[in-house]
Amino acid sequence: MAVRARPARNGDSLVRGRMPSSHATVLVMARTGARAAALKQLLQRAGLTPVDAQPARPSGAHYAAELHALYRKLGGLLASPVWRPGDWDMVFAGPLVVELDEELHFNRYRAVTLDSSWANSLPWTDAYRSYCAEHEDRCLDAGRWGKRWTNDSCARMFAGGPVGELDGAGAPRWKQRAFYDALKDTGAGNEIGLAIARVAIYDTVDGVLLEDVLESRAAIEPPAVLALVDQRTVAGGPSE
Repeated sequence: MAVRARPARNGDSLVRGRMPSSHATVLVMARTGARAAALKQLLQRAGLTPVDAQPARPSGAHYAAELHALYRKLGGLLASPVWRPGDWDMVFAGPLVVELDEELHFNRYRAVTLDSSWANSLPWTDAYRSYCAEHEDRCLDAGRWGKRWTNDSCARMFAGGPVGELDGAGAPRWKQRAFYDALKDTGAGNEIGLAIARVAIYDTVDGVLLEDVLESRAAIEPPAVLALVDQRTVAGGPSE
């Protein structure tokens, strides 16, 4: 799958150093939900069957020592942290879970997690390393304000610095997101008995940027999107 960066478009990013209005915040959140809904609809049209039940999230038991070391490396503060990753983005019969990773998932902290042992064989690792290197500026544009930079629970879990400054302690919320993405990654082929796939807005399908497809700027056939998901799927391991 080719890595392709797209040129910036007017209105893509927030002006750096300026707090967005509440209206802009709502627009960003709506855009994120709309992309996920569009991907789910495409996969449903390609033949997948959505289900409402949320499968279990990984505990990370197979990689406990490495996860604790990763937590410290990211600036983890708690002596005995309790990890609570969020729901899967999409769940389909199989079971298959699909995670859609958008701007806020690609930065230096996610890159650190992709050097973990469990990431070596994951089908999204190489592309995601490139995206982290190429698109951190866009993550900063979208995530340098308010609760996208930190919140009370993140600040208890991770060290943080001044808003917008990545040199030094950085962004607690970004670190938490990266860590929980990594924790979910540990379930690929292990522990929870379901297939896991990750796709990114920066992926290309038949030469078209997936983000453009999800925002209705371009069209491709649903089976082509399913083919990307198939390429990025790790079959489920035995349940515990």
